[in-house]
Amino acid sequence: MRSRRKALGQHFLSKPEILDRMVEYAELSSSDIVLEIGAGKGELTRRLAERAGLVIAVELDDRFLSYLEPLLKEYPNIKLLIGDVLKLKPTGFNKVVSNPPYSISSRLLEWLIYSGPELMVLTLQREFAVKLIAKPGSPKYLYISVISSLLYDSRILEIIPRRFFDPPPRVDSALVSMRRRSEDLILKDSWREILKKLFTRRRQRLRRVISDLLEDVGSDRLGQVFSLLDEHILSRRVYELTPSEILEVAKILERAIGGIS
Repeated sequence: MRSRRKALGQHFLSKPEILDRMVEYAELSSSDIVLEIGAGKGELTRRLAERAGLVIAVELDDRFLSYLEPLLKEYPNIKLLIGDVLKLKPTGFNKVVSNPPYSISSRLLEWLIYSGPELMVLTLQREFAVKLIAKPGSPKYLYISVISSLLYDSRILEIIPRRFFDPPPRVDSALVSMRRRSEDLILKDSWREILKKLFTRRRQRLRRVISDLLEDVGSDRLGQVFSLLDEHILSRRVYELTPSEILEVAKILERAIGGIS
């Protein structure tokens, strides 16, 4: 199965005590519906089922069915889904506890953040985890950093050496906690698209980026946008803006010109 694991980006935690701590960090109770991505042999799945009301376990590799199907008989509160989580897109969960495939980290985290679970406990590549919690001005401050910060209080709980995985990945990992902020903020699709476009030019000053993006809308409309933004924001580089500042930029762009096509 090793070649299949490599192709799917599968790296399974081999330290039971870390799996135990993941469950503890998740603060599970019988009222929780937990999503697990990459159930594998079910070692974490079993632990989750012993604490949660329902576990939605997703596994892409049907070769693990021989391990997972017996769990369904032992734990009737496990719902097993075989397939790609980003195609299946299960709903109804309020927590996520998972050791997901690293190859889908960016797309997965974006989907999870917009799904809005109250708490997530995830093992991620250390480098990606650092980007997730990066602050304005950091070279690692990206689009995913902004949306994570706007909607979640994220922190690295512990670093997990690569030797604790089977097969070992090429880099160390991080155990991350993401707790939904109390603010009832919903990011509109149009804002998200604007944020993505701005971050494709993240090292340039905002005034230049906006001018280039809106070069076809006319000077009057461009002047309208600039009049709604403070000079100290326009003169800074995109990656130097705080999440709240760059979200305000996205709102102004949408309100002034109906978004960026």
